[in-house]
Amino acid sequence: MTEKPRQIAAKALFEWESGKTFAETILHRSLNAANLKSIDRHLVQELVYGVIRNLILLDTWIDEKARQPPGKTRARTLLRLGLYQIACMDRIPDHAAVNETVSTARSLGLHSQAGFINAILRAFLRDKEIHLGKLRDWQTSQPHLAFSHPEWLYRKWQKQFGADESIQIMQWNNRIPETYARWNPLQGDLTKLEALWDKEGVTRKPITLPWLDSMKVYKITNFPKKPDELESFKKGLFYIQDPSTLLSVSRLKTSAHDDVLDWCAAPGGKTCAIAATMQNKGSLRATDTGPGRLRLLKENIQRLGVKNTKISLNLSSGKTDTDEKFDAILVDAPCSNTGVMRRRLDVRWRLNEAALRDGHEAQVEILHRASMKLKPGGRIVYSTCSLEFEENQGSIQHFLKTHPGFRLDHEQQLTPFVDGVDGAYVAALMDTL
Repeated sequence: MTEKPRQIAAKALFEWESGKTFAETILHRSLNAANLKSIDRHLVQELVYGVIRNLILLDTWIDEKARQPPGKTRARTLLRLGLYQIACMDRIPDHAAVNETVSTARSLGLHSQAGFINAILRAFLRDKEIHLGKLRDWQTSQPHLAFSHPEWLYRKWQKQFGADESIQIMQWNNRIPETYARWNPLQGDLTKLEALWDKEGVTRKPITLPWLDSMKVYKITNFPKKPDELESFKKGLFYIQDPSTLLSVSRLKTSAHDDVLDWCAAPGGKTCAIAATMQNKGSLRATDTGPGRLRLLKENIQRLGVKNTKISLNLSSGKTDTDEKFDAILVDAPCSNTGVMRRRLDVRWRLNEAALRDGHEAQVEILHRASMKLKPGGRIVYSTCSLEFEENQGSIQHFLKTHPGFRLDHEQQLTPFVDGVDGAYVAALMDTL
């Protein structure tokens, strides 16, 4: 018997609650195993991601309506699923949201809880306008609750960026992210990609941003099927890539004669963009920390027609299997990912202040090791997809204090409220010795 979209969504959320697997991985596996129409696939994705993004808000409503609120149970997960449809999805009629949630509960074996779930959802429905009015008030009085972010993180952003800007970050994180694609010139000219996209029914809009230089990036408004099923994808004519990730590639300023190291390269988006800026000439070394990541890196390099790149292991200690020295090094450092929370849903629920401190220490160590592989007069570009001072300016300041032979040539923080893209930080460091 074919499972319905809400059953698939509920089971994905049950698995996510165990805390063992990332939401994106669970959803990808669940959708691949299901035989669903495109509209139903989108419904499953919206339900799963919408519930996770709005967790604190939905739980607040549950706790207000239930005399004895359920703990971390499947009943609570089903209530979240129902409330999200009632309060956040205009296209689903309220009665359908209630009935389908109760039906889903029964189909998944929660017969004894079905009446309780039905009662809570109908009680919320009777007071829906009151609850939505309170939500509008919370957006200014308790924004971390209204936009479902940990309070400590909201307070941190408020101190760093300001109250209005912090709210804009949280609103951005709750938006469905756009899809962007970078044209890959190594596999064919732009007219070839455009012609194939027209044939395949890919609708898009070219974008212009100051740091893209000659890189061509499109905002995709519709893929008629999964991207990896398209001929244009299989031929390596494009790579799915947010424009914020290309700032570091631009600041690396590579030439066709450089020896370049991409320190944390997988899955390979920046590596392949660097190779394109180098016109597949010079020498590019791409490293990462394990066989699985290197396998993914190799697959993308091969599909995108990169010829000037060697892949090697970058051990967790920071050592590589090469004694080469490089003209330019990209350190795309492991970080908290707070700049890409709308794409990585688990981040806001797994992050804590201790992790930020640990990340800072690891980043400084990686920078130190990278500096030992740089040729005299070379440049290191350090990048993160973080908004946090500790991981960005803080790591660079620490490195410069302990490495007087380097100077800061350029730094830039991208934020949603200024640049309209995911958060990212880039610093270019020059060896002066």
